[in-house]
Amino acid sequence: MGFLSSLFSKEKAAERALARHEKKLTNMYVQPAERQYIVQELRDIGTPEAVRVLLKRFNDNAHNATVDIEEKELVYDTLVRMARRADTDVVNQVKSHILATDVKINWPMRVLKDLLPLDEYVTFTIEVLKTCNTEWSHTSEKKHELMLNVIELKLSEPELSEQIARFLSDENETIRFLAVDAAFVQEPTEALAEALILRLVEEDSLRVSRKLHDKLLERKDLAVAADRIAEIDAQLTGEVGVHKDGHLYRRRS
Repeated sequence: MGFLSSLFSKEKAAERALARHEKKLTNMYVQPAERQYIVQELRDIGTPEAVRVLLKRFNDNAHNATVDIEEKELVYDTLVRMARRADTDVVNQVKSHILATDVKINWPMRVLKDLLPLDEYVTFTIEVLKTCNTEWSHTSEKKHELMLNVIELKLSEPELSEQIARFLSDENETIRFLAVDAAFVQEPTEALAEALILRLVEEDSLRVSRKLHDKLLERKDLAVAADRIAEIDAQLTGEVGVHKDGHLYRRRS
C-alpha cells in the first residue's frame, strides 16, 4: 500500500503542477518572462499532458502583439523539438487539439506542417475540412484559417477540390471569398467548374461576384458540362455568358 500510495501522490502532484502551469501560461496578465519560463518547464516535463497545456497558449493573444508572436514562436519551436521524443505524442495531441477547437488553428497547423510528410498533412487538412459545416455560426475562424492554409499549399488534390466546392456555398461571405481563391489553386475539374459558375449565378455579394467574374474569364480550361450550358447561360445576367464550349466569356455590349 505504501508504494501505491506514493505513486498516487506523485500522480496527483504532477496533475496539480500542470494545472498551475496552465493557469499561468494562459493568463495574459502574467509577466511574459514567467510565461516563457513555464514553456521551458512544460518542455522538460515532456508528457502528452504537457503538450496539451502548451497548445492552449495558441488560444490567447497577449496585449503586446510583438510579445504574443514571440511567445507563440517559442511554443511552436518547443513542440517541434518535443516531437523528436516519441513519448510526448506531439503529432496526435496537435491533431486532437485542432479537431476539437473552433478557433485559432493556424499555429497548430504550422506545427503539423513541419512534422508530417506533405501527403499526410494534406490528408489531415481534408479530414478537418470535413468536420466543418457551411452553416452560419458565431465564429468562422477555423474555416477562415483552413482556407488560408489551402491557398498557401498551392496543391491540387481531388478530395480537396470536393471540400472547397462545398465552401463556395458557405453562409459566411468571407469564407466564400476565400474559397474562390482556394478553388483556383486546384486543377480544373468539371464538378469544380460547375460549382464556381453556379456560385456566380447565386452569389449576392458584390466582392465575391467580382472575384468570380475576373477569375473565370481568365480561365478557359474551366468548363461547364455540355448538358448544363444552356441552363446556366440563361441564368447569368449582365456582361458574362457561357460559351458553347462551356467556358465563360464576356458578352458584346
